Amino acid sequence: MTFPLLKLPFLAYEQVLLNFEVPDLVDFSFCSSRCHRIVQSIRFPFSGLRVDVDCRLITLWFFEGITQWHFKPRLCKKISDTENGWRRIGRNRIRIQKEPEWCSTLKNIKVAFDYVQDLFRLPVISYHIFNDRNLFPQWFGITKCEYFSIGSENKRVSNDKLKYALETMEISGELALFMKKNDDFECGFVQFSMDVLRIFQAFWITNETFLAMDCARIELHGNGNLPIREFVSQWLSSRNTRFKWLKMTYREQINWNDGFKTMKWNPRTRGRNFQIECYYRVDCENGIDFLREDGLLASIVEKQSMIYFVVWHKRFQPEADNFYLDEIEPDFL
Repeated sequence: MTFPLLKLPFLAYEQVLLNFEVPDLVDFSFCSSRCHRIVQSIRFPFSGLRVDVDCRLITLWFFEGITQWHFKPRLCKKISDTENGWRRIGRNRIRIQKEPEWCSTLKNIKVAFDYVQDLFRLPVISYHIFNDRNLFPQWFGITKCEYFSIGSENKRVSNDKLKYALETMEISGELALFMKKNDDFECGFVQFSMDVLRIFQAFWITNETFLAMDCARIELHGNGNLPIREFVSQWLSSRNTRFKWLKMTYREQINWNDGFKTMKWNPRTRGRNFQIECYYRVDCENGIDFLREDGLLASIVEKQSMIYFVVWHKRFQPEADNFYLDEIEPDFL
């Protein structure tokens, strides 16, 4: 016996739909144009989409929650929970399997992505690629997101795709690039202005790009020639209160007493340990301190082939005393 859901008042069937799982909402929207409009009209508790791309699987995540729609080379079984598992999006037939997990075939990813983004009016919050499948953000028409990362250990990422991410996309939260096979990559000036910037092969970063970075946290590996003295001098003469720390490769010993007014660590002025990441610290006992005119205190710490430049927005951080010491990974030395 069927239940005449849509004969209920709007507020009643809205509450029913708000308790649907995401796969069932998508299925409901396929029933008719009216069902599609109803789902579009309801404000569901989703804040956005996350796209994960790797060599075996593509996943759409629906925030806030743990719902995932997987896209695989082939499905787990030939017949899914409805007849043949086929649905239709416009002129496209798409096969959906809901048990034991919500999944479809890879060839349907673009159609499905466009459909759910329009259905729930969701922005793309994060986009992560590991081992390139050529499904870069431009393929989906994405120009803006909060978090974006590329991890490619075995495959070379084309320069055009990298430049699209660097020059066209607007990234506000975090950008992380880890590419071992792009030794010939070249890029001119790039304006980085996000909360966190991590580049693990930063040989292509120019001095102009480095000095113009407007980020709270910066981690750069693989370029020991960037002008760290000018960076520190620039911060000292600025009113920048956003910047928190810089961690980068450096090869040459620097005489910080030359041209700078420096101080040794005074335990009454600041703590010993600086929290650089969640549960990680930098030991600044032997750090060199700088005091800016507005009272902000900063420290330089040199460790192996790395240099840390940290700003003490919170001068004493006793919680950091029990954190793990930040270590340099061998691959980056």
